[in-house]
Amino acid sequence: MRSHDPHPSSAAALAALLLVQVCLGYEWLVSGLTKLVHGDFPSGLARELGDMSRTSPGWYRDFLSGTVVPHAAAFGYAIEIAEVAVGGVLLVAAAVWLAGGRVPAAWLRAWQLAAGAGALVGLALVVNFELANGGTFGVRLASDSFDEGVDLDTLMIGLQLAVIVWSAAALPRRATLHAWSSGSTASRPA
Repeated sequence: MRSHDPHPSSAAALAALLLVQVCLGYEWLVSGLTKLVHGDFPSGLARELGDMSRTSPGWYRDFLSGTVVPHAAAFGYAIEIAEVAVGGVLLVAAAVWLAGGRVPAAWLRAWQLAAGAGALVGLALVVNFELANGGTFGVRLASDSFDEGVDLDTLMIGLQLAVIVWSAAALPRRATLHAWSSGSTASRPA
């Protein structure tokens, strides 16, 4: 007889979050590989930023023109590497979680933290892409009826935040002040 899971919704939530993580990982991996395979991203980044940053906020446009554009090729290579790395980490971390009981608990925790770190890097990338594009982070209506209401970059911000929050659950727990002050040596800091 099957045992009854007292928390079936937690298993469904984990499955949904892993699906989100796989989708994010796939998007980052394909985006980075596309840039690598075509080979023109680092050399074309300065021109692309010049075109698209016209609608960026003034402070960010100044950052792009003063810092990024003069070193666009280096930033281009860094973006390619970061996208492939983020995608790979998110996908491997999801695979490790799907392996479940066949993987030591320490590995599960380490890969959960790695997924959070990858999602944090992905979040930094996508926020910068949104700012460079003059994006509104989904707070305005689309410019015409044939445009999406919320773009992929805005969705990726929220989805990566969900992965980061889930990954934070793997962080070591600190002893509570109450437990420490009550004299418990089990939770007292060393």
